[in-house]
Amino acid sequence: MAVRNRVIANILVKKGLLTACKRQFTVTQSAAVSSAVGQTVTIICRTSQNPSYLHWYQQKDGQPLKLLIYYTNTLASDTPGRFSGSGAKSDFSLTISGVQVEDSAVYYCQSYHSINSQDVFTQRPTLTVLPPSREELQQGKATLMCLANKGFPSGWSLSWEVDGSSNSSSWEESRSPGVLQKDGLYSWSSTLRLPADQWRKVGSVTCEATQGSQTPLRETLRRDQCPQA
Repeated sequence: MAVRNRVIANILVKKGLLTACKRQFTVTQSAAVSSAVGQTVTIICRTSQNPSYLHWYQQKDGQPLKLLIYYTNTLASDTPGRFSGSGAKSDFSLTISGVQVEDSAVYYCQSYHSINSQDVFTQRPTLTVLPPSREELQQGKATLMCLANKGFPSGWSLSWEVDGSSNSSSWEESRSPGVLQKDGLYSWSSTLRLPADQWRKVGSVTCEATQGSQTPLRETLRRDQCPQA
């Protein structure tokens, strides 16, 4: 769940609500606050149940959401040091120390809750399977890449099947951990390596993304779809 606060040059915080969960949790905030440029403003976010974690976002007029702070107090790479986050259990805050004119924006507090150890908010990533290159095949190797973009939470796992089999000693898999993007979603990648002569005998490869009890997400690449094969 997310709530938003409007901050303008003469700092003014307005109320709003944006639901982003399957189950409704109550989020409340402090009354409107005004402050002169250069002063300090604190935005309060309270949840009816203790969240697993909490993020803060900023949205300027005509621009997309920008991740400011994730996991309660970790600044995104391009967030100025005047921003800070704190809190625990059900009480959280975003503080702007020395407000600047460019801080005029809508500020969102987004909390994520778990039920029976499973995240309420889940976004299925988009899968893309990339075939091996012609140059690599000429060297006797075949490397395929599975890219998973814009998923949540970070626990999505990628695995491979070759012609329907997920277990073979003749190929090698490697995986990268989830990378948090500026929009608060994650991306992952997994690599499948096998000899070129084996690849030429393959009918299809499938990349599968799994997360808890979610229905697996699959993307299949047929070798005959690859002109370089």
